[in-house]
Amino acid sequence: LLERIMVNAEDKDKYMMVCHAPAQVTMAGHDGDDAKYMGVYELNGEVVHDGSLYVKSSGAEGYLYRNNNPRPDRLGKWTVTSSRNRLDKNIGYFLSAEAAELPSKPGLVWQLFEGGWHDEP
Repeated sequence: LLERIMVNAEDKDKYMMVCHAPAQVTMAGHDGDDAKYMGVYELNGEVVHDGSLYVKSSGAEGYLYRNNNPRPDRLGKWTVTSSRNRLDKNIGYFLSAEAAELPSKPGLVWQLFEGGWHDEP
């Protein structure tokens, strides 16, 4: 079960002035092999593919960014990946099921890549 990304309650009023991005988002709920990508992601001030870049604050290396791959229907979807060199390639392990301005969009459903993209229950 992968819960939606949530704005950290203590930091919910900290936003970038330009795009209103939350200062932190939390990935939670997945307990499989890729659970190492669960945790707090912090806004780092960089813009990648017209969206804010978030960096995992502890544990395994992780990046949360907005995908700009127009196929197959990935443009504007949020992606979690393991290394910085994968950002330009749009390679990741988790992908939002729909495009969104912010990764903290209420009700945003996440997908996991296991031979193809599958909704997390």
